[in-house]
Amino acid sequence: MSDSIRYIILAPNAFKGSLTAMDFCHILAKTFQDSPFHTIQLPMFDGGDGTASVISFYLDAVPHKFVAEDALNRPHKITYYTKGDTAIVDLADVCGLKFLKPEEYDVLNANTRGLGMVLLHLIQEGYKSIILGLGGSASVDGGLGALEAMGMEIKRTGHRYRNPLLELGDFDATLLKERFADTELLVLCDVNNPLYGPQGAAHVFAPQKGASPQQKVLLEERMTQYAGLLKDKTCIDPQRIDRTGAAGGVAAAFRAILNASLISGADYCLHVSNFYHLLSGASCVITGEGKLDSQSLCGKLSGQIAALCKQYSKPVFAIAGLAGQPLPDFTEIFTLASYAPDLQESINRPKVYLRHVAKDLKKNIVKSI
Repeated sequence: MSDSIRYIILAPNAFKGSLTAMDFCHILAKTFQDSPFHTIQLPMFDGGDGTASVISFYLDAVPHKFVAEDALNRPHKITYYTKGDTAIVDLADVCGLKFLKPEEYDVLNANTRGLGMVLLHLIQEGYKSIILGLGGSASVDGGLGALEAMGMEIKRTGHRYRNPLLELGDFDATLLKERFADTELLVLCDVNNPLYGPQGAAHVFAPQKGASPQQKVLLEERMTQYAGLLKDKTCIDPQRIDRTGAAGGVAAAFRAILNASLISGADYCLHVSNFYHLLSGASCVITGEGKLDSQSLCGKLSGQIAALCKQYSKPVFAIAGLAGQPLPDFTEIFTLASYAPDLQESINRPKVYLRHVAKDLKKNIVKSI
């Protein structure tokens, strides 16, 4: 990029189940067409919803269809992407919360079996490297549903629930390890949370997936027992490893049993998109995601972008569907909800209200930068 060209980086994440990062970029770029600024579109991901499709954009990967199962084990068509011997898939696209109606949220039965079906298919097709985005899950099953579908033998203490974590007695991962022995698994996590404890998978995320206070306590007990079993079986203590609470504990199981690499999805995105190089010459950055709150500062993409912009003394503007407490790292935060008659309307018609926000944001930027 020439030093004489003033440009703005558009670096949004997807708004879960509402607006893709690509759509956000297209709308903002069109709005800024008649401004003094050129726009560089860098759709982002942090391991959550939309990760695989955005990675495929940067890697020029090829899409494929496959029929798996959603979190309640209903047949569900998904898209994964391939580049050479590498496959890219999102848990959210397979068994994500976005496919369930609120009245269907069911942590006692929701599971990750569908993800295991996809991963088994990928190794059977000969892919040697798998990039897996972990955010947006509907379950808290410790990845046991996926592992069982991939070949792990699970011994249950009963058959009342479809969430294997609740009735886990023991497991044998011999066949599973044989099948995935030659597979490199790169897991992109959108949170840093541990497997259990006050900041763990059950306490923090189970309520978002419909868990009652009693169910949260039950899941925490089972997750703590599961962590001990993983440690005994693999000699790896998942509780001592960052990010193992991602996707209801899927990250812990994949790290301990399959030796997966757990990395920050946001960090990976910032590298693959060339964000670091482009930031130094940018006039400002516009980022965004569905909800901005305190969790945005715990490994989420928007929080990392804001911190980087602060480091480089670059203004950073955020557009969110909804925002919680004030987040001082952002220069200014706009919300779709404040432009719509109500929150549901902003979720149902995000493109309409994003255009309104974009016009006001353009005025502010042109006036102040």
